[in-house]
Amino acid sequence: MSTCDEVYWDLRSIIEVVCGPLSMLRRVKGITAIDDVAVHVDDVDKVPEDIGVFKVGVVGFSNRAIYVGGLPHISLEDYVASIPLNREEYTRLLSNFNLGNLNIPLTLRLAEEAGTLKEVDRLLRAYGINPQPE
Repeated sequence: MSTCDEVYWDLRSIIEVVCGPLSMLRRVKGITAIDDVAVHVDDVDKVPEDIGVFKVGVVGFSNRAIYVGGLPHISLEDYVASIPLNREEYTRLLSNFNLGNLNIPLTLRLAEEAGTLKEVDRLLRAYGINPQPE
């Protein structure tokens, strides 16, 4: 199984890519044994089959990346906005992140652009976050 460390360097000159949420959790919390990369939904077929793929619904996500261990990782806002495009496993992993740091307006803008706004609204409410402040 490849790691984000290897795949990122191979792909970065070809497509927009950052390390995914599984990779971040492995580095920061040591709770997953596998890595993934985050790429735009249109570029999934360019990723080697021996690494997990987190699909991102908007371009430009690498500009909002968070650096961990010298590698860019998907931002919390891009992660949340794109969760509906991915496997259920990624929804369950959300509980490992501090959602108190989530930029709600940015997340909603990204979700609207990705076409996931309804799902993200439900997801945030399930975590006790009211996306529409009163």
